Amino acid sequence: MAERRPEISATDETTPLLAASSANPTTQANEESLVKHQSNASPEDEEKPLPMGQIAILCYARLIEPIAFFSIFPFVNQMIRDTGNLDERDVGFYSGLIESLFSLTQMLLMIQWGRLSDRVGRKPVLLFSLIGVSIAVSLFGFAKEIWQMILFRCLAGVFAGTIVTVRTMISENSTPKTQARAFSLFAFSGNLGIFFGSFLGGALADPASQYPKVFGHIRFFQHYPYATPTIIVGVMGLTSAIVIALFLKEVRMRNAMLDMLTLI
Repeated sequence: MAERRPEISATDETTPLLAASSANPTTQANEESLVKHQSNASPEDEEKPLPMGQIAILCYARLIEPIAFFSIFPFVNQMIRDTGNLDERDVGFYSGLIESLFSLTQMLLMIQWGRLSDRVGRKPVLLFSLIGVSIAVSLFGFAKEIWQMILFRCLAGVFAGTIVTVRTMISENSTPKTQARAFSLFAFSGNLGIFFGSFLGGALADPASQYPKVFGHIRFFQHYPYATPTIIVGVMGLTSAIVIALFLKEVRMRNAMLDMLTLI
């Protein structure tokens, strides 16, 4: 009876140490595909410069949301006293309520804005949001009742879908090498918006009283003392929308095509 010899596998210095398992035969192929994907994508990402023109446009759009949020803070208490006919003890409550409604409605709808931008594109959502928040913020200065202030503040929050869209587009316009610089500019714009929002609200509210020699004789400023800062913020938002409509490039579809080509 012939003795059965054990099978000897031919190995040499080129044999891989971790071969694909028979239980999982696609492991090695998946790893090779991943390596190929990384090797194809990385050099291009490393050499791609940061498109400063596009980043600047997005940073300008980023300014609008914090300006719209903080611009009413310097005058909202006095506006409530003038329009609400409330007890002095209730002014603080309504002030906090009106200020916070912007963030509340923004929080509730932010995810929906992101999903919509995935379906229809970043640029249309950004345009629609900027136009909506500009109109709502402008109308706030014309409010003569507490319920009107609440309504316009909620509307401004509803249309404040710019932050999630701008953040996504900055990511799409940057690479791992340039992302830190891009998001530093994003953060800088947000803080700049906080500064300008509070400054504009304090400097431009009730101009007939603050600057009587210039605006004291104009009836519009006497009848709508808090409209000036909100109109200025609205104009800034509309100019941002115009710049985006003319010069911002939609990159979502282009990136999706590049990802598909890279994986093939």
